[in-house]
Amino acid sequence: MTEPTTRRSSSGQVNFHQLYIFQMVASHLSFSRAAEALAITQPAVSIQVQELEKFLGITLFHRRPRGLRITDAGEAVLAYSQQIFTLSSRLLQTVQEMEGLQSGHLVLGASTTPGEYVLPLAVGRFRQIYPGIQVELIIGNTRTIVQRILDRDMDLGMVGDHVDDSSNELEMVDFQDDEIVLVAAPSHPAANSGRLTAQQVADLGLLAREEGSATRESAERHFRELGVVPNIAIELGSNQAVKQAASAGGGVGVISRLGITAELRAGMLTVLDVADWDCRRPLTLIQPRDRYLSPSQRAFREFLMAERTSLISPYPNLSSNLSSADSTLTS
Repeated sequence: MTEPTTRRSSSGQVNFHQLYIFQMVASHLSFSRAAEALAITQPAVSIQVQELEKFLGITLFHRRPRGLRITDAGEAVLAYSQQIFTLSSRLLQTVQEMEGLQSGHLVLGASTTPGEYVLPLAVGRFRQIYPGIQVELIIGNTRTIVQRILDRDMDLGMVGDHVDDSSNELEMVDFQDDEIVLVAAPSHPAANSGRLTAQQVADLGLLAREEGSATRESAERHFRELGVVPNIAIELGSNQAVKQAASAGGGVGVISRLGITAELRAGMLTVLDVADWDCRRPLTLIQPRDRYLSPSQRAFREFLMAERTSLISPYPNLSSNLSSADSTLTS
């Protein structure tokens, strides 16, 4: 049986030391293992948890012969505790970063196209300027990245479209336009058929990314604007898979022009000439609307905006080279 706790008064503040000890016990579900991790005695751990229970007026753990089980009230306290100590870590990190950005940590999220073709270059250049800042880049489809930004798992994100569903919760800045093209192997019949209609391309079967991908959603939206129902023949989980399937002659690939520079130059893919096909979407920088940016986060964002032209076109005369390659391969 768990002894009832007394109801606390409305005055006073939570003791963060007690709260941290409670969090350690909750993570181990053991007073003794928490004591070992904290390098203090088990009685000291028990007393601090009991004092916190007394202050809050609730029971945090069911104490049973087989071990501890956290109560529903304890789960709620644990959720707040984790947020509190996450903010505490960010506070210390921000103070350290204020000393000339000598240290820091960035967690970036990106949908596949900017995650593969834009941000790695940006991160590499950024760390040449700020080598003390550690950067973690997580790549997923747009839907996943948006949710993790909203959950505060990531500091900044870049996705391949506007995010209408969460526009009230996110601050969005257009970074640069991106073009979605339709590609095939030079040996594919579509590559040697002259100008095609969108319907003819759709009938051939499309190689597209998975649902939740902004590349796919942008292309499907444009097909619908042209009065065509796209026929997805093969659904693939990455840009690389789309390129490989297309270069093997498996169909017409739907992909960002940013991702096919090498394949065009090598003659592995050709961009199809499709009537009225001009599919563009913005690469969008996102962050929670109410999120305070630390010095390193702010520095990275400012760097991105200042360097966006060179990051999208890192090679001189890239657009003219691509146009030339397209005309050569499709002729």
